[in-house]
Amino acid sequence: MRRTRSVSLTALALGAALGWLVGCGPVDTDFGEIPEPLSNRVCYKDSDCTGNACCGEGTNPTHVQDGPNCSNVRCSGTCPANGIDCGRCLVICRDSRCEAACQQ
Repeated sequence: MRRTRSVSLTALALGAALGWLVGCGPVDTDFGEIPEPLSNRVCYKDSDCTGNACCGEGTNPTHVQDGPNCSNVRCSGTCPANGIDCGRCLVICRDSRCEAACQQ
């Protein structure tokens, strides 16, 4: 019984090591230009943050208290490619500040 457990643990360790070696490759950290936050207010969750314009046309992240009131705005359903919400970035709360998380 001990021999079977020893073989199983060895196989598991070998599989984990090979999986780690095969799965790791160089990571490109150049995400292009990341929009600068406009607000220095503290956020606690992602919904505390928004873009600086309605309908996905914002170009910088900001706190909802500093952002626009979009409750009565009618959007056309399109948004510019360089907008943070409809483009390559999402507005998130990171380290208690509103920031943009961007993809390449």
